[in-house]
Amino acid sequence: MDINTCDKHNFEELTLGKPKKVEDVYLSTINGATIQTPKLTISKVSKKLTILLNDDMENLLCEFDNKIISLISENSEDFFEDKLSIEDAEEIYKHSFKQNKKESKISLSLNKNLTIYNKHKEQLELDNLDADDTIICLIKCKKLVFYKNYCEPLWEVFQIKLKEPEIDTKKY
Repeated sequence: MDINTCDKHNFEELTLGKPKKVEDVYLSTINGATIQTPKLTISKVSKKLTILLNDDMENLLCEFDNKIISLISENSEDFFEDKLSIEDAEEIYKHSFKQNKKESKISLSLNKNLTIYNKHKEQLELDNLDADDTIICLIKCKKLVFYKNYCEPLWEVFQIKLKEPEIDTKKY
């Protein structure tokens, strides 16, 4: 498994499977989309994990999104029996993260085998995590979900390392 980071990544190998109907949506598998995040801050912990993005992570996700948009366009005749231009694919594609004036965030599903640990490699539980904690994650784009009028990537976190706050030695 190749792991992409903000410093070293290659989305040229990404592949998009032909969408298959599951209930009332179509799901397309994505291969090659595992990312190790830099240190990021948790915004919210619930049934999903919401994390705030830094500029490097935003840029990485934008590159990922652009590659997926071009794959949708390239494979559109095979997938939908209709040719979609890059612009058409951009119209229907919802990006990996949400952005407002102050911040950008990504919402991650929790893998059922999620492992969380600290710097001592001790296993932690999800309720050990709080908003404002600093973490490094391994995340994966599992699927691209096609709804009636749009599609979006489904990101999942499967490993979290909790970074402990640095102790300010100047105070001593």
